[in-house]
Amino acid sequence: MSATTTMPAVVIAANDGTTYMMSLAMDKCPTDAVAYFSGIASSFHNSYNEDANRQERIRVWNLYFDRFATRTSFGYDIGCGSGILACELARRGVDMIGIDGASNMLSIAESSAREQMLRNVTFQKHRLPISDTTSFRIADLIISSSALEYLDSMPEALGFLHRMLRPGGVLIFSVSNYDSLSRKAVRVVHAWTGKPAYFGLLKQFTTVEDVCAVLRATGFTLLAHSYFAKADRINRTLGMVMPERFASNMIIVAARRNQCI
Repeated sequence: MSATTTMPAVVIAANDGTTYMMSLAMDKCPTDAVAYFSGIASSFHNSYNEDANRQERIRVWNLYFDRFATRTSFGYDIGCGSGILACELARRGVDMIGIDGASNMLSIAESSAREQMLRNVTFQKHRLPISDTTSFRIADLIISSSALEYLDSMPEALGFLHRMLRPGGVLIFSVSNYDSLSRKAVRVVHAWTGKPAYFGLLKQFTTVEDVCAVLRATGFTLLAHSYFAKADRINRTLGMVMPERFASNMIIVAARRNQCI
């Protein structure tokens, strides 16, 4: 169970004289990402059928699979959640292991794989980052969708992924875009209301330039990057008048592991 924090509240008087209590943050602010996502596993999984940004995410990831996963035999999905992407790669013939710390997410992932009769994907429970990777099979491909941003250190995260990937292997990951104007606005809203709850768990908001610097420092070479998560009305409107780096909530990156750091 995650720890919670109770925040102070203020009294607001409406025009009709009625008073309301407004918390400066949510009464119960989650402090553990694993516990939080395990608790919302079902709604998170179902959101891929309902949320335009989630559906855009699948389209973007599939484009990157088409470009960078065509010669892959074995891979990891780090922070696999409910297994959407791990199962997609398994359908493409890649032997996959999905790794996540959230038990309820893994239960959904295993059930989904069984329903699709996918025998080349399994799931393991580990908290991230994984400090000791010596027992893990070396992969051709590692993917990580919006998981690394919940970790304290991006260099540490890319460091353990480097150790799990063969020289010349490909890493594809997505992170929150620091330049997104709508995300900047949501950060202000979260500071006052505590909503959306997951926002307080995010540790990494980054730019493409910063990602490139960390990739170089940890033994990777950038192959491609794209902006996405711009399907909502606010970002669609921003995208009409601004570059996509300001009108997209996420960055997806593909990189190749160098022979050595």
